[in-house]
Amino acid sequence: MNTLGNARALKLAGLAYLAVLSLFFVLNSYARSHHNWDVIGYTAVAYRLMGETGTDHLSTRTYEDIRRATAPETFEKLTTGGYRAAVYQDPEALRQQLPFYSIRPLYVALSIAGSKLTGTIADGTALVSALCGGLLLILGWVAVSPRSIAVAALLPFALYETGLGSLARLSTPDGLAALIALAALLLCQRHPRPAMLLFALLPLARTDFVILLPFAALLLHGRVPRLWIAAMLGAGAATVVGLNAVSGNYGYLRVFDFTLVSGPQPYPAEMERTLGMTDILGAYARGLQRLVSKDTGMVALILGTAAFLAAKAMRGRLVPFDKAVLASIGFALLHFLAFPSGFARHYVLAACLCLILWARLIDRWSVQRQRRSPDNGGQQAAS
Repeated sequence: MNTLGNARALKLAGLAYLAVLSLFFVLNSYARSHHNWDVIGYTAVAYRLMGETGTDHLSTRTYEDIRRATAPETFEKLTTGGYRAAVYQDPEALRQQLPFYSIRPLYVALSIAGSKLTGTIADGTALVSALCGGLLLILGWVAVSPRSIAVAALLPFALYETGLGSLARLSTPDGLAALIALAALLLCQRHPRPAMLLFALLPLARTDFVILLPFAALLLHGRVPRLWIAAMLGAGAATVVGLNAVSGNYGYLRVFDFTLVSGPQPYPAEMERTLGMTDILGAYARGLQRLVSKDTGMVALILGTAAFLAAKAMRGRLVPFDKAVLASIGFALLHFLAFPSGFARHYVLAACLCLILWARLIDRWSVQRQRRSPDNGGQQAAS
């Protein structure tokens, strides 16, 4: 009975510890939001969804919102420099940026809801990102459910270092998409139907997460009817096509050029398609260099986990969770091949799942070691 009571007390203490850390993480992330460049695009799209249609009025309301939400020095950074100044000064330039952002309606809608608490759309985007970061922290901890005190104490900080810390401070839907994807992957084994619904929802957060759906289909095979899997894949593809059509998206090659080759342009609708093979190869080289030089730990974690799971697969010892981790690694690889940005936020999902895998293994080893220790055996005999 004493042992059972101690276990319950430790579990409650762990949950209280997690709750305090998560709350601090959310509040700190919100208070120290970067208000990066993307906040302008998402704020403008939000106002357009709320009924602001005039180009001039949309620009005015957008930048008034940004000005109220940011410090003067931050606002200056967002409105100076050739590209940023042009978007600030010309409402038409701002209008031409919107197709890059209107394809993420779920994040925009949640930011509008968040603005009811924060007072501005810009701060609404920050609140959504901070909350998603906190929920990712909680979900990662619950996925491990550590029994070792050391693992329980260190796990939140390890998850923070996988990229959650920076992700939660950015006005970007990457945290929202990672949260939905992580929940779906963790549910695959025991609750495949809710997982399937979450997978189908993913493209509304980020259209590029449609890349994860074929891996999801493999994980769900045999757990739900094939027709349902086909419906999930079809819904995801239809969502991506529909969002791109409604938003007037500029197409894959122009987005590739805008982001990775020519750089941001005030008038992307007028960009000429001049991509050559040298440009494309250069983009891959720069993306790879960025990842390896700036996010060496993340790359090592993902590649090391991939090698470990490959060795397990060769011995036929993969368990369902291993396959979910492999799905996230496959997603990260295909994402880089399709769009070699080299931004760490695109690979946080894979990094989190890899860390969860190792944390589970370490926790299991620690508990087994404790049970085999002579001191523990003596205590159990005495009780």
